[in-house]
Amino acid sequence: MIEPNTADANAADMLRHTVRHLTHLLPAQGPIGVFVHHNTLHAFQHMPFEQAVVEAAKTFGTEPYLSEAAYLRDLERGRIRPEDLDFVLNREEDAVVLKGRLNRRALRGALLQRGLRPISAESVEWALEEGGLLDRYRVDLTAEARSLLRDGAPESDEAESVRKQFQVCRTLVCEQRGAPSEPPLRPRDGLKTATGVDLDDVIHPLLIRLCAVFLDQGQAYWPMPGRDAGLLAASQLVISSGGVFPEYLAGLDSEMARQMRQQVSAEQVIEDTLSIFGVPIEEAEPFLKAELLALPAWPGMINQLELRPELAEHEQVPASVMEYLALRLTLNKVAAANVSRRFNLGLLAIAWRRTNGHGRRYGEDLASAARLMDVAQLVGLSAADLSALDTRSVARLVREVEIFDDLERRRLYHLAYERRHEILVLSPLAKHARRPRRRDGRPAAQVFFCVDDRAESMRRHLEEIDPAVETFGAVGFFGAVIDYTGLDDAVGSPLCPVVAKPQHAVIERPNQAHEQLHETRVVRRKLWSHLARGGFMSSRMLVRGWLSASVLGLMSLFPLTARVLAPRTYGKLRKKLNAAFLPQPRTEIVFMRGDEEGKEAARGLYLGFTVAERVAVATDVLAPAGLIDRFARIVVILGHGSTSLNNPLESAYNCGACGGRRGGPNARVFAALANQPEVRAGLLDKAIRIPDDTWFVGGYHDTCTDEIELFDLDQTPPSHKMDLERIQKSLEKTRALDAHERLRRFELGEECDTPELALRHVEERAEHLSEPRPEYGHCTNAVCVIGKRSLTRGLFLDRRTFLTSYDAAIDPEDDYLTALLGAAIPVCGGINLEYYFSCIDNEGYGCGTKLPHNVVSLLGVMNGHASDLRTGLSSQMIEIHEPVRLLCVVETTPERLIRAVKRNPVVTELVENSWVRVVAIDSETGVMHAYRDGKFELYDEPDVELPRAETSVEWYRGKSEHLPIARIEQGMDLVSSPMEAHSA
Repeated sequence: MIEPNTADANAADMLRHTVRHLTHLLPAQGPIGVFVHHNTLHAFQHMPFEQAVVEAAKTFGTEPYLSEAAYLRDLERGRIRPEDLDFVLNREEDAVVLKGRLNRRALRGALLQRGLRPISAESVEWALEEGGLLDRYRVDLTAEARSLLRDGAPESDEAESVRKQFQVCRTLVCEQRGAPSEPPLRPRDGLKTATGVDLDDVIHPLLIRLCAVFLDQGQAYWPMPGRDAGLLAASQLVISSGGVFPEYLAGLDSEMARQMRQQVSAEQVIEDTLSIFGVPIEEAEPFLKAELLALPAWPGMINQLELRPELAEHEQVPASVMEYLALRLTLNKVAAANVSRRFNLGLLAIAWRRTNGHGRRYGEDLASAARLMDVAQLVGLSAADLSALDTRSVARLVREVEIFDDLERRRLYHLAYERRHEILVLSPLAKHARRPRRRDGRPAAQVFFCVDDRAESMRRHLEEIDPAVETFGAVGFFGAVIDYTGLDDAVGSPLCPVVAKPQHAVIERPNQAHEQLHETRVVRRKLWSHLARGGFMSSRMLVRGWLSASVLGLMSLFPLTARVLAPRTYGKLRKKLNAAFLPQPRTEIVFMRGDEEGKEAARGLYLGFTVAERVAVATDVLAPAGLIDRFARIVVILGHGSTSLNNPLESAYNCGACGGRRGGPNARVFAALANQPEVRAGLLDKAIRIPDDTWFVGGYHDTCTDEIELFDLDQTPPSHKMDLERIQKSLEKTRALDAHERLRRFELGEECDTPELALRHVEERAEHLSEPRPEYGHCTNAVCVIGKRSLTRGLFLDRRTFLTSYDAAIDPEDDYLTALLGAAIPVCGGINLEYYFSCIDNEGYGCGTKLPHNVVSLLGVMNGHASDLRTGLSSQMIEIHEPVRLLCVVETTPERLIRAVKRNPVVTELVENSWVRVVAIDSETGVMHAYRDGKFELYDEPDVELPRAETSVEWYRGKSEHLPIARIEQGMDLVSSPMEAHSA
């Protein structure tokens, strides 16, 4: 006999295991301050993509693909072509439908080419009686097909022929008695069916408020009492003190007081509630899953803060999904009991399982008949043809129609949609790869950008402006996994991928000559913070609130008017005033330590890097890119981020490789260590030789304003003054051209004909108080190229491509490729998949429009004053996006590529399950092999034109749509030129 305490322990263990397993279904988005793109369906990543999106759609009630109408529009405008549908169908299994007359591929091809009419069980009766569904043939049928369908009857009898055909189809559709509906999974579903009362409407307003104040990071005026003890205990303390509750939550204070008095754990609360609802612990998973997913983003945030409490930037709280679930079930239990008593439903364990189940609806039979008739018309089967079919043929035909439902048609449309995208990318790329290439002399300068797709246009314009400049792409934290504390930061922040944990702290401090200026700055910052705090507090008091509202409200009228009418001018004025009031001292970064120095006691981090660690950082960036010699005199390392006003999702535009923060400090650290003689000496052991006359400069690119800032210019040797001026002037022109190219997507930027006006416009967008889309971010991402710049240099890639520098010739063991794939595929693939799913179903996977969003708890946004946290991307971020899976093109052989893929389990999962599409390219011949169905296949290259233009501006001017790849003649090849030939 099992002892009671042992049984309780087993039940608790089972419950903990179940809840931990279910948390994988919750959104994995962290606080908005560190928004990092990731695969929205990470919980389904172990499945093949096509299976996963369907399973996720069933689980979350979302869409797996675009609507059929959207794909039909793409077919009509040529974005999908008939040959794409043929290619997809030829890879599908074939079968005989009507012997000697029709097979599966032919049937599906006919249906996909013309599309079925939208027919649903809910609308078919109206369509039959009022909508004229049977009054006419499909207008897209050929005259021959119309004649066949009339069975020789004159055209005047068309309507009668169609009605006869429909009657035959209705007879052929098997009449089925539907089984009763599945029993409800949640009390909410059963009780709503029986009473009309929605428990979610009862409990969610209170549950949302409790979660918000518990997780609050400084927005709430008063902190939640007792939140150090956890969500459940704090909620018990608050609610048990009494209050006015809605009708169906009467007695909640007594229940909370009982739990607090008896000191029951969260596990005990859940077990007791399951018992009251009549759910055995071993059968609890579907029940708990449905409850968690009823309001998924709040427990998702709690789960993130439970796993990584450091994400709470201001105040860490003891977050627990188990406690959230206990609180939710307590509210459910009280509300369900009240509803059950109110409607005399009896025992709660039985009452909520009642459901008005019914069988197959009449409308579903009519819809099936209408679909069969639509199919018959498209393939030319008249009423007589249908009537003449034997029983087995009828069964096969009806089954083929049923299994080729809306979901299956959309799946095939989507594969064809992606097939056309492959052709539009791979064929021009192959042609470009076969061109003769020039590489003449030492570059005038070299610039490292992040692999970010937004850097593609920057690199292209820079190479057009100065063809003697060479550009590279590296992951934006530039090998420096650091915890960074800036001059004005109270605490450090990790600047690295979220999967990495910094072991090294880097600190910014004023240099010795500016220490007094820094002290002045600190004093003034404290004074300003006291004034701001006083104003904040006064506005919330009875008398001072009235006075401050009157005085400060009037005073704020003038800056508010200026901000609205002249946002750019106001922004510049504000910066000047800030600079005058808070002088900026020159600073230096502390990033060096000796081998004998240990970790800080406070944070457990090493303060800086040893020489060996600095050498490793430099090697991880330079070697994979193939930059082991041929260094220019000036090498610029540009991190990136984004700055805009009134944009809660601003961190989503920052550098994902830096944990959703700005990558300027990483670039500055890398440049500083690469300039050190001891690091260069250590690099010689790695076969990397940096000449004595090469100087590295760190910098930062703001992708919203296109501002570029270079760091520590006062340390640049006088001998490099002309080199530095040359690259600075080129970068200044580049950022204006980049703004000009970005503006072609914005309707309000149509009048900005010159790069200078375009630059003013994007600077104004960033400062505009009501601008919902200060920049489009990654909204056009679709491709990742891992290879030498010569493979893509001179191509207009429309800001749609992540560019990662890689030279397979110096990587015989594929170690660098393995590392690059381990970063590029999860990071770029995560960005791509979040945009994909937010575009496919913006309400289900995204966060809808920004307009009703309110910031809550400084952690996220919600609609209005009370809703679930909105995860994913807003409609303003994805409105011009094409949802295709990332196409990753790697410059290597298929054998080497698959070997590198299989070394990393995460990369293997994404590639094998087709979450990303992978292609190997031979850089000399342009021959490609695409990875499909578990093996590489020779890519059959269709003949696609590769248009030419002299400059990028010539190619994109006056166009706002996605543009095909084009060859840009100016700057296509790296050439050397004397410095004096460079025009200012």
